Order: sequence, then structure tokens, then C-alpha cells
Amino acid sequence: METGRTEDTRRGTTRRSVFRIGAALGAIGSGALVAACGAGGSGGAGTSEGSERLGPNGFTFKQPVQLTYWKSLEGPRHEAQVKLTDDFNAKRTDVNVSLEHVGAYAQAAEKLTASLAANTPPDVMLLTVDQHTPAFARQGALHPLDEFGKSDKSAQFEKYAPGFIKNGTINGKLYQIPFARSTPLLYYNKDHLKAAGLPETPPSTWDQLVEIGQKLTRAGIPQAASDEPRQRAAPSIAYWWGFQSMLWAFGGKYSDDKFNPTLTQPENILAMELLVDMVKRHQMARAYKAPGPAQTAFMQGQLSFTIESTAQLTQNEKAATFRLGAAFLPAKKERAVPGGGSGLTILNSIPREKKEAGWEFIKFVTNTPNTIYFSQQTGYMVVRTDAADQPDYKKFLAENPNAKVTFDQMQYVRTQDSIVEVPQATLTIEAAMWQILGEDKPVRQTFEELNRQLVNLAANVKK
Repeated sequence: METGRTEDTRRGTTRRSVFRIGAALGAIGSGALVAACGAGGSGGAGTSEGSERLGPNGFTFKQPVQLTYWKSLEGPRHEAQVKLTDDFNAKRTDVNVSLEHVGAYAQAAEKLTASLAANTPPDVMLLTVDQHTPAFARQGALHPLDEFGKSDKSAQFEKYAPGFIKNGTINGKLYQIPFARSTPLLYYNKDHLKAAGLPETPPSTWDQLVEIGQKLTRAGIPQAASDEPRQRAAPSIAYWWGFQSMLWAFGGKYSDDKFNPTLTQPENILAMELLVDMVKRHQMARAYKAPGPAQTAFMQGQLSFTIESTAQLTQNEKAATFRLGAAFLPAKKERAVPGGGSGLTILNSIPREKKEAGWEFIKFVTNTPNTIYFSQQTGYMVVRTDAADQPDYKKFLAENPNAKVTFDQMQYVRTQDSIVEVPQATLTIEAAMWQILGEDKPVRQTFEELNRQLVNLAANVKK
């Protein structure tokens, strides 16, 4: 992710463009996309089990195979991908990968849509897990990867984190291998806790967050913002990704697994009411329309807590002028977090040989040593469970407790509720949340209207 509001900025842009992408894919579906996917019929015939190129160590090729990899992410996330690609090319004489940066997630997805229409797609693509991968997979643009995982024993497919594999599974088929994966974290200012005479232990539950936040504001520890009459310790953000975890914590959810919205459930109402009470009744939080300004306020000392992606970890640690802590998101009835970020996909229209070579590239950059490397360089989570067995990584986690939090929280990853895959759904959710937090609209009535809006949106995608 880029600088500043990296992942969440990308997510915001992604959501705003996903409707355009979905509409374009729908238009393509009866023409060029069908032709493109049909190309996989001739170039993609056969299965891995029957491929003469598959051996005990994976696929090998008699003639060099040239691949194009379209990627997003900048800064250290770009540099790490360049190194991994260079390492792969140095190791292989039969496959060569050309890496191309195609912009932020939304821009990259729009370019993919155009390339599918022109029947000139890349071979391997980095796509977001929560919206772009499902959208392209359902249109037939992506190649199912289950067969590779089953037939290529050298991939040690069973060692990928199960939650991340589940995230990449759409309608029973696997379309994405996890790579730049993240969850939201609770970041906190240890210096603030110490200055208030509090233990430097982060809150484990939402009730504890409220309690500690009240103590911090009463003690006058956070810096006052120029446009805020009193100090605040935490943000209440109109942001679907963080609120997804909160709904699960309260025993609620956005929808069932068939795109049926459930916002009017009592648990969802209670969760939203707490966000409001944190601002109005408990007076320990400030309302934010987006996570970016909350992140900035936190880094400037105007908040003691914020909810931000694991992808921001190394960047936050380098930029912080205080002792930065990271913790699990708060729990209540239970603890669960959505898995965000992106993963690697293979296009369906390319020749079979390129699909097999693409699998070799994906397998390499997500193997245990390389997922550890990528995690250490960026803050993204490791995607293989056996990473914890590696002595060097054990040492790294022991020396970097914040990074250990990102690894340990992997056990609580859950696939986001189905409704968030629907074009415009997350924008609609966030607009309703801001009506409540920023415009004082009543929670129950606003969520009843939100539920109706989501029902209408979902009606356009149900099959």
C-alpha cells in the first residue's frame, strides 16, 4: 500500500469503482469476456494431473515461458514484490516474469476490465480479496486454482492459513492464493497510558476500551484538536471494515451468506449505539467520516487509540514519535476479524502452459520463507501456518511484539459477510453510519432504511 492512508485509501477508491467495474464486466460478459474465457477452453484444456510438465517439485517447461504480472502497492510493498520477482527469475531458467505496476487496486481492476474486453489480459494479477476477486471470478475471468493445490504436492497447500484460503473461495472454487493479507488492528499509545498512571495493557473488550478512554480523557492526556472543544481518546469511524469486526463481537452481522441483509437484528443496533454513546454519552471518542483523519489524529497524539490495518504496522512504527502498541480488536460476546488485503490470481483466458507457469510464480512468492520476508518488510500477515515453526521467524516475533499480534490474530480471521461484495453496498453502509455519527440520525430507523437499500442492491446480483 502507498503512503499515508494506504490500504484504507485504496479500499475507499476500490469501493467507489467497483460498480463501474461490475457494470463493465456485465457488458463484456456477452461478448469479449466470453470469448476471452473461451480461449481458456483451447489454451486451458486438460488438468494438472494429466500434465506431462508436472513433477514432484512442480511444473517445469522445455521452452522458456514468459509471464506478465500486474501488481499494485507502492513503497516497501512495491520493493518487496520487485525483489521476490527478481529472486524467482534468478532461480528459474524456464519461466520469466515481467512485473508491471498498474496503479492502486481500483485503477488496476479497471485496467483488467479493459484488457479482458480487448482479449489482452495479464497472466497473473494481484486483486483485493473482498470485492474484486469475487467480481471477476463470478464473471469467469479467473482460473480456479483448486486443481493446482491438489495435484502439486510441492506447494504444501495444506499449510496456507485456512481462513485466508476460505476468503479466496467463491461458489465452492478457489480463485485466489493469499499474499498481501491484512486484518484491522487496535493501535494504541503506550506513553498516554503511562502518563495517566494506567497499566500499559491494551483493552481486550469494547467495555474496557470505553473505560480506559474515559480515564484518559478525564486526565487530559490526549492532545486537544484545534476544532474539538475537549480531548478524546478514541475514534468512532463510519467505516465498514472495522465495524464488521464490531458486529461479530456483538453477535451480529451485515448479512447471511446469501446476500440477505440483517442490519435490523438487535445485536447490530447495540453495536452502532455503542459507537454513538462513545461520542455523546461517554464523551471519550470523536466521530470520523473515514479512517484516514483518525489515523492522522492518532499519529499526532490527538487520540490514544485507533483502528487501522496491519498493512500500516511497519510504517506506523517508523513514523511514531511515541511508543506504539498493537493489539487484537476488542471483543464482546466473541472475537473475530475480517481478512482484508489482496492475493494472487491467474487469468482464465491464457494458455494452459502459462497457467502452470503462473502457478509456479505464485507458489514461490507465497512459500514459507517468502511470506515471512514479505511480512517483515511490510507489516502484512504471513499466509502460512508453518511460519511460526521457523527459528528465524520465532526470533523475529519475540523481538517484535507488535508483529506477533498480527500473527496471533490470524486465528480469528473470518470471511466478510456476503453483502459487502455487492457493488455500492459498503458505500451505502458507510453513508448510513455517518448519518448516525455525524448527522444525529436515529440508529434503528437509519438501519431499517439501510437494510431496505441493501436488499435492493443485492437483488441485482443474486443468481
